[in-house]
Amino acid sequence: MAYEVHTTEHTITVAAAPEAVFGLVERAEDWPHVFPPSLHVECLERSGDEERLRIWATANGEVKSWTSRRTLDREGLRIRFRQEVSQDPVAAMGGEWIIEALPDGGSRVRLLHDFRAVGDLERNVGWILEAIDRNSGAELAALESAALRTGTDEAPYTFEDSVRIDAPAQEVRDFLHDAGLWQERLPHVARVLLKEDTPDVQHLEMDTRTPDGSTHTTASVRICLPEGRITYKQLQTPALMSVHTGEWTVRETPSGCVAVSRHTVVVNAAAVTKVLGASATTADARTFIRDVLGGNSTITMRHAKEYAERRARTEPVSPAEYASVQQFYARQMRLLDAGEGDAWADTFTEDGAFDQSSFSEPVRGRAAIAAAVRERPAAPAGTVRRHWLGLPAAWRFPDGSVRTGYDALVVSTATGSAPVIRLSTSCQDVLVADGDGWLVRHRYVGHDGQ
Repeated sequence: MAYEVHTTEHTITVAAAPEAVFGLVERAEDWPHVFPPSLHVECLERSGDEERLRIWATANGEVKSWTSRRTLDREGLRIRFRQEVSQDPVAAMGGEWIIEALPDGGSRVRLLHDFRAVGDLERNVGWILEAIDRNSGAELAALESAALRTGTDEAPYTFEDSVRIDAPAQEVRDFLHDAGLWQERLPHVARVLLKEDTPDVQHLEMDTRTPDGSTHTTASVRICLPEGRITYKQLQTPALMSVHTGEWTVRETPSGCVAVSRHTVVVNAAAVTKVLGASATTADARTFIRDVLGGNSTITMRHAKEYAERRARTEPVSPAEYASVQQFYARQMRLLDAGEGDAWADTFTEDGAFDQSSFSEPVRGRAAIAAAVRERPAAPAGTVRRHWLGLPAAWRFPDGSVRTGYDALVVSTATGSAPVIRLSTSCQDVLVADGDGWLVRHRYVGHDGQ
């Protein structure tokens, strides 16, 4: 039985160049920062002008998800879309974005939909028409706002923070996923309510304390994705933000994992002076938001680190093992100071890795590590360099390795001059037993100030 095809059209005039408007519609991954109903978009496939997208969005207050194919006509400034798999009460849906140039340099945007309703039932048709009308109106109005703020201080801006963790990634992912426990686990969370009526779609309402002692209520939808990724969009934001989206990711490393918190924010310019004072600017608001969101995220990740590392450190090293670790580091640093690069590289496993925050990629393999040491610039004539390593903390992990954390300084002393600290670092190692001694399987050196 063929259901009736229903069609709609919504239009708006935008005081921006057609190409700029088209770009906003084309970049589907940015839709959550542009369109209020959009929660998250994943590009599943992309080839030339063809795309396949997984989309999460609100419709009449409900979270819906579907997969769509898009065909981009960049010269004609048109984008056709068709849902592959629709969600009840939608049986099928497609449409087209059409951006037309106006004589004054602006644009007319037309958003067309065609759809069939499940069972062709009147209530389903009504539900879909209401959702299309509400979402299309909100999207077109937001598209105009986004086009006008492009290139200004009110454009979306993104920042991120990260924390290295000496524990399996899954422990950290579990901590971030179980947000319903955050009131017990996080000092800046005063109240939390988590609902997950649909698997992997979480509704999170939370009261968060700010440094000035005030409390802000936020409401978010969190999409839980493979490999522990969690993306979210705040549906209820503090006054200073008109848009806030974010993402938690946890990346495996040889020594544990790295947790990353990423935020994208649009400042609510109308609220800046009311919230921050009469002389405040949008730039001040960006700094304030960066400090508050980044601070809270970092607190969350540090508590996740404490939680995961506590669970992973099931066996403290014995006093004898700790003494042997100290002996190992004393010998290793002296080899480096003496310029014995090949011997220093031999203190790594054959497949060992050496990584620094200043590296784009780790150096992998003992031979490559030895070559890197040989290639590093020598100290100037008459200058002595020493490596000082602070007392390491050490834990035995379930896989039998020993994980250590320590601080290290590089001190340079020129003839007739006072010593100068050349580098201050925080380091994490994975050590494996080698007879009565140790070898480094993985080392990460984080430079302070980077």
